[in-house]
Amino acid sequence: MVHQKRAVWGALLVAALVMLAVAGCGNKGGDAKSDGPKGDGKPGASEPVEISFWYSYGGKNREVTEALIKQFNDTHPDIKVKGTYQGDYFEALSKLRVAARSKSAPDAAHVIGEALPQLWEGGLLENMEPYASGEKGPKLDKEDMIPALTQDGYFDYMGQEVPLFALPFNRSTPIVYYNKRMFKDKGLEPPKTWEELRSHAKALTVREGEQTKVWGFEVPVDWWFWYGLLHQTGGSLLSKDGSKAAFGGDEGQRALQLLVDMTTADKSMKHPPGRDFNAWEVANTDFLNEKTAMIWTSTAFLAFFKENAKFEFGTAFLPGDKRQAVPTGGTFFVMLKKSPDARKKAAWTFLKWMIDTQQTIHWSQNTGYMPVRKSALEDAKLKAFYDKNPDYTTAMKQLEHAVRFPFSTSLLEIQRNLLQPNLEAPVVGKGEVGKVLTTAQGEADKILARKKK
Repeated sequence: MVHQKRAVWGALLVAALVMLAVAGCGNKGGDAKSDGPKGDGKPGASEPVEISFWYSYGGKNREVTEALIKQFNDTHPDIKVKGTYQGDYFEALSKLRVAARSKSAPDAAHVIGEALPQLWEGGLLENMEPYASGEKGPKLDKEDMIPALTQDGYFDYMGQEVPLFALPFNRSTPIVYYNKRMFKDKGLEPPKTWEELRSHAKALTVREGEQTKVWGFEVPVDWWFWYGLLHQTGGSLLSKDGSKAAFGGDEGQRALQLLVDMTTADKSMKHPPGRDFNAWEVANTDFLNEKTAMIWTSTAFLAFFKENAKFEFGTAFLPGDKRQAVPTGGTFFVMLKKSPDARKKAAWTFLKWMIDTQQTIHWSQNTGYMPVRKSALEDAKLKAFYDKNPDYTTAMKQLEHAVRFPFSTSLLEIQRNLLQPNLEAPVVGKGEVGKVLTTAQGEADKILARKKK
């Protein structure tokens, strides 16, 4: 039933995005009017240009976002940003589809990377090149952006010519969080290889009879983490030209088998229940309650752990296999093509301001996400912060091992419909690794072939 629900949710999400893309087709170069904020931005206008911005940050990150929006509004009297929380990433995407059909889409939003190729090819997103060059708005210093965190650093275009249409903001990598006391008691350091991961997890697991008091390791069986494991084995999601799936062979199977073995054979890894971010929350809670010695999760939770952990913890790189590899994650700012020119210019001004040096420093310090500018890393304030909080540098240093995602309109569908609902099956004893992945690869090839027509 869990798999069925996940598959249905994934199918609905992808369908929503397809409908969103269709809603945008035929307007690639247009500025059709939409119901939304007022203000025309013309010289002498009595009212500021009001723009709508949809975001999906919750909890602490939501507070920081709203404070930044207020700061922007206070310092830019000619522009008023109306920020609206739209639920988690996938809820926000579904709402975006409905808004596009009713011509009430926001002027700006932030979107998960996997959805960007489909939205761009569907004609929904504004080309930011004229804005970044200074032609239509404040110029962006592209050389100051941290390469691995940009659109170009996130995607392998596989020979395609793709302009700038997304700006990095809340960018992350998965990292290891570990309980320092538990590791010290066993004389252990953070694992650097898969072999050490398995042996450490066994040593750290505490059982009383049939009951597990402390798990050595916990991680959601999520495609993001598996994507890192896949590349650590030397594998890849698609072929070099993007025409075929490549994840179902030995490399992909080895990556998934590691999680199966640690869960079923070693009994040292807890697979947290729940769908998507609900499972992440279970893992985070278990770590804070010292029910697990080590977890993998996003650097985005670093500030949350700092505020809530009653024990000393550390952070480390993901362990490697044949190579070190880590995916990046988070979302990108985008502008919607249907917005009028004045609102698009105002949206660009806001989004660029959000990733300026001081704002990206503030965001990083208060959330755990990575700053996106080189100048931020040279800033005296951030250097002093890193000296006092070295755990915040782990994700930044790990970027040297970052791997990219294929720029394919099939990326989201492969992730949500095939991988996300099926990776869990072997871990819970409802399928064999080889059969699950080879079947998923065959289905992925059908999707890729359909998209090419």
